Amino acid sequence: MTRILIGDPDPATRKALASLLQRKVASNALIEVENIETLIRQSSDIPPDLLLLDWKLDGSPAPEMCKLIQRAYPLLKTILFSVDANDAIAAREAGATFIHKGASPDELIAILKLLLSQQSEIKS
Repeated sequence: MTRILIGDPDPATRKALASLLQRKVASNALIEVENIETLIRQSSDIPPDLLLLDWKLDGSPAPEMCKLIQRAYPLLKTILFSVDANDAIAAREAGATFIHKGASPDELIAILKLLLSQQSEIKS
């Protein structure tokens, strides 16, 4: 089972992402968090396979959080969302895949499926 953690301060965005993922990725192991503290708590027991992280998640700058998470969980795939396309470079430098918050659901799902398939190949 694929475990996906959604970190976004906006509850409506979290619910929309969770609903999309349930329909298109067939994952029912979705965890929603609203801040970095909860993200760390939720990741510590059973790390997620995929992290969807809003650039403005409360508690820590997203690029720094990505670097810390990558050190703790090197196999974890991370996607950083932002409304600012200029954040793409910093996201890549932090080891994350960047997706603009204005991307279509189909584009998001295509990237998610690609990352999850890469991860399953690594685990095999």
